[in-house]
Amino acid sequence: MQDFSVSSRRSGAYPLRLSSFLSLLLLVLLFVSPAAAADLVIEMDSLIAVSGSPFPLSEAARISGDPALVQKAGNILLDIPQNGVLSRDELLDAVVAKGIGGIRLKLVMPQELHIVLDESLEATVKRLSGWKWGVTVEPLGPLPPGRIVSPLSIPPGTGSATLRFADDRGSERALAIRLSWSQPAVVTLRPLERGAVVSASDVAIREVRVMRSQPLASALEEVVGRRLGKNLSAGEPILLNSLSLSPIIQRGDSVIITVRRSGFLIEVRGEALDAGAEGESIRVRNLQSRSVVQAVVVGPGRVEVQ
Repeated sequence: MQDFSVSSRRSGAYPLRLSSFLSLLLLVLLFVSPAAAADLVIEMDSLIAVSGSPFPLSEAARISGDPALVQKAGNILLDIPQNGVLSRDELLDAVVAKGIGGIRLKLVMPQELHIVLDESLEATVKRLSGWKWGVTVEPLGPLPPGRIVSPLSIPPGTGSATLRFADDRGSERALAIRLSWSQPAVVTLRPLERGAVVSASDVAIREVRVMRSQPLASALEEVVGRRLGKNLSAGEPILLNSLSLSPIIQRGDSVIITVRRSGFLIEVRGEALDAGAEGESIRVRNLQSRSVVQAVVVGPGRVEVQ
């Protein structure tokens, strides 16, 4: 195992050989001297078991540093290589492809690491459900020999399931299991009322138990600045479908109406007849012609006729 702090040659860093010239150009920006603090740290062991392919980097590595970079790096999807070996160059190429650059990166991993498919019940349930977070499986009996032949899928949030195993002789045995699901989710730190605009101080990310499949917000940027569609108590996870964009234009606001046509652009003053968030279509009145048109909100006080 070697600790590769990405830095310039003058600092004595280990030279990196990348599979593409573009990667080399971008990763020069990632070099940091050993004495400097890293923006992002990725640590990986020589043997890693993952629950499926592709797998998120967060499942195979310990990632620390800037929270936004940690989340972005953790979401990188990697396939299990055919030979089961992932090289440092392949990992760095994946980091670059994700758009991570211009930072101080510390990479701690062997020259090559081996990746195997996890055949545990938890990993199998993840593959059958497409669930990328936590699941606890309690078998209600001894594990039968053979491979699982059914079910073909398990809905996330299911409390129990029956697995059927077939051995080499074609005999089948069943195993009942209890399931407990969890995931990181954005929860409220205090009670919030319907219509409130969520701020960063109102929420935090916590691990929550999932009773059924539901679209929970799992990143702060998914909720901050959005308007709530329901009352929430402290500690309650936020559903994505309960959020709406916060209007940046209110009914009655003065707006600039832009009309773009081939070769020319017209701007006139108008009045908003509806409230709207960026990207939404609202009714506006042209104050010169008094006509009412539909226009898309493109910024504070500005709309554009499509």
